[in-house]
Amino acid sequence: MNNELLHHLEQRINAAVEEISTLRQRISELEMQNYELTEEKEEISSKLNQQSEQHSNWENSLNQMLNKLNQLD
Repeated sequence: MNNELLHHLEQRINAAVEEISTLRQRISELEMQNYELTEEKEEISSKLNQQSEQHSNWENSLNQMLNKLNQLD
């Protein structure tokens, strides 16, 4: 009976160790995915900021041209 109990506990411990290993691997995968997504987000955010700045510059240029045209009238 005692040997059966020890064998059962050993099986459960081995299963738990396997599960921990699987979970650690999944955590590593998720951390890598998170890193990649963070990099992608920063890149997209940077592009968006550049486009926004460019839009603002174009808008300012157009307003300056309109102001000069209005002064001619």
